[in-house]
Amino acid sequence: MMMKKLNLNGKWQTEVSLLAIFVLCLFLTLPASLSTSDTANARPLDDVIESKYLRVFVYEDFPPYSYKGPDKKMTGIDVEIGKRLAEKLGVTVNFFVRGADETVDDDLRNNVWKGHYIGGGIADVMMHVPVDDALRERNKLAVIFGRYYTERMSLALDPSQVGEAETLAPFLQEKVGVELDTLADFYLSSPSTFGGRMRKNVVRYRWFKDAIEGLKKQEVAGLMGPRGQIEAAVKATNRPYTISSPPFRGMSIPRWDIGMAVKEDSRDLAYALGDIVLELRKSGELETIFKKYGLSYYKDFLD
Repeated sequence: MMMKKLNLNGKWQTEVSLLAIFVLCLFLTLPASLSTSDTANARPLDDVIESKYLRVFVYEDFPPYSYKGPDKKMTGIDVEIGKRLAEKLGVTVNFFVRGADETVDDDLRNNVWKGHYIGGGIADVMMHVPVDDALRERNKLAVIFGRYYTERMSLALDPSQVGEAETLAPFLQEKVGVELDTLADFYLSSPSTFGGRMRKNVVRYRWFKDAIEGLKKQEVAGLMGPRGQIEAAVKATNRPYTISSPPFRGMSIPRWDIGMAVKEDSRDLAYALGDIVLELRKSGELETIFKKYGLSYYKDFLD
């Protein structure tokens, strides 16, 4: 039976696959010396304070949230928030950087409560986690908390090709770009979206940055994806693209809240970090950070 679920970019991935079986078999044959169980201990608040550092997980190559700047140092929205968290606790910050796995469930296991089979330990807190009840239910060894942003599916449109349009209607005739195997890809390719008439106009790119290049080269007349990535990418092009978030009829998850996660037995750390995030929201500092990277700040949840 094949099941799919949402990852951090709105990607839907196969949960049960031959690759997963292969990885499991590989793990079972690894020598005991590579086990991460001894390095995957949770660090409650007192241990973090005593050690004088907070280990913060951020995704690599995930602009505008976490990526290497011109100086080769990690930068981005999640990186800046991580620095504020450590600063408010009175400790230094150590960034734990790793690429995304197949699903957020895998990322929570690898980076929060167990550790990766190749080693490396776990972080004290993981940034950019969807705050979702189903995700919580599947991951009882992680505590998901601290909403700090509401992501939403959006469009970038080229006015020179579609005029003043701000909806999907032009893409019944024009080409629209998506990142391969994302929520946008599956939605536009679905038989239930405009009766499947848009499927032939969907152009799939391996990476989001390639989709933006396709828009710039006018290979497509528009692009669909998470608003945060779209706004940052459009700002970098310095072109007058239109950005909109129209109703996407039939889409199961048109918007989702973003927060953090810690291991289940580090709840006191979660309480402390949650209070800091609330303080950053109320003071307007979070909005300032988002604006610095060219993003509008959306918050569909109550303080």
